[in-house]
Formats: sequence, C-alpha cells, structure tokens
Amino acid sequence: MKQKFFKKEHTSTMYVMLDTKKCEGCWKCLNVCTKHVIGRINLPWHKHALFINGNECIGCMQCVKSCETGAINRRTNKLRDCTMNKKRNQFIVNIGLFIFGIITMFSGMLIQVKYHIGNHGNITITNSVFGISYPSWSIIHKVSILLLSLMVIFHVHHHRKWYKVVITKKPHFKSRQILIMSLLFILVAITGLTPWFIDLQEGNEIQRKALIEIHDKLALILTVYLMLHIIKKIRYIAAFFDKKETHHIIHDHKSDVDS
Repeated sequence: MKQKFFKKEHTSTMYVMLDTKKCEGCWKCLNVCTKHVIGRINLPWHKHALFINGNECIGCMQCVKSCETGAINRRTNKLRDCTMNKKRNQFIVNIGLFIFGIITMFSGMLIQVKYHIGNHGNITITNSVFGISYPSWSIIHKVSILLLSLMVIFHVHHHRKWYKVVITKKPHFKSRQILIMSLLFILVAITGLTPWFIDLQEGNEIQRKALIEIHDKLALILTVYLMLHIIKKIRYIAAFFDKKETHHIIHDHKSDVDS
C-alpha cells in the first residue's frame, strides 16, 4: 500500500509529514501523541501509521522524536506557512461571514418590521431607528449584502471540491441543509439586489415591489438556517482560538528550551 493512495490529510498535518513507506509499525508515535492525531493500518501483510485527526496536531514534535526510522518529520517552514496562511485567510472569511451575516439579518429584519409590514408601500422615510433613517438603513442593508456575497463566493470557491462531491453524490442530512442554505442565499441576494438596480434605472415599480415581497419571505427562511449555521461556527471559532493559544504556549516553551 503506497503513500500516494492516501489522502493528503492522512500523511501530513500543519506541522509534520509522514512517509508511510519508511514506517515499520512500531506504534511509538501513537503512544506519545496526546491529541490522538495518529492512527494505524495494522494488516497482517502491511503495517504503518497514518494521521486520522490531523487538525488536532499542535506541533509538539513528540512523534518526530519517537520515530526511529525517520518516517515522521517536521514540515518545512514554507509548507507550514502556506498552510497556516490558508487557514488564517479562511478564518478571516468566516469572521467576515459572521459579522456581515449579522448586519445583513439585523438590518433586513429591522427594515421589514419597522418600515414594510403594515405600511402598504407608504413608508415614512423620516422615521429613524437608533438615529438612522430608512434610506440609510436601506444602504447599510444593500452594502452588507454585497460584502456578504463576496465572502460567500470566496467561501464556496474554497470549498468547491466539497460542493462538487456533495452535488454529484446523494447528500446526507447536514449536507442538504448547507446546500439549501446556499441556494436560499443566492435567491435572497438576487431578489434583494435586483429591486435596487430597478430603482436606480427607474424601472417597473410593480416588479420592484413584487421582488421585495419575495425577498422578505425568503429572507425569513434563510435567517433560520443562518442562525443554526452561526451557532455551529461559533464552536469552530472558539476551537480556533483555543488551538492558537495552545500553539503559542508550545512555541514559547520551545523557545525557552532552545535558549
């Protein structure tokens, strides 16, 4: 069983790399790994370690020290920095999705409840909420949709392989939720921005209001999906900071030892 048959995440983490051809299956690395990052292939005719939980690796290098065959080695700075940059960029995008998602939902719900519901098109634009008038809230909502859309495009591009696999195969329940949320977001963005362009071009007012009504209804459904997704992402953000803090502690400890 050759290394190329394994996925990249099975033979590398952010900090170390594994050459399965050199591994002799002594399992010493499993015994010293406190984060349960390493697993094993333990067939009668073939034995070697592999990474089963690479995201939990904190770079303590105990596995590298315990490996007598040189199968596990420290990743080069270039590879590690590239991986860390990708993770940092994705984290920034997730934060952007969170912030602009909240702003979009809040401003959209405020506009709908305060100005649209029960007014039958007779909106008193001078009425302000938190010192902000209707036109200003409308601009905040539209700009947040644009910024959120850019973040979503980057996010989908980053996870394009996942979308391709899920779409081509029968998705499970959680995958269906994300696909439905993605589709809803596209529809909400289109029905939200199109009335804006119609208004700028002084187009058909009936079409504009019809699209706004559709936008409002779809946005309510999307809000439920977004809130559920945000709750899950809060756990991810907390885990990211916890892992980052652990990494700094270990890095400081290494610096003390080296000095």
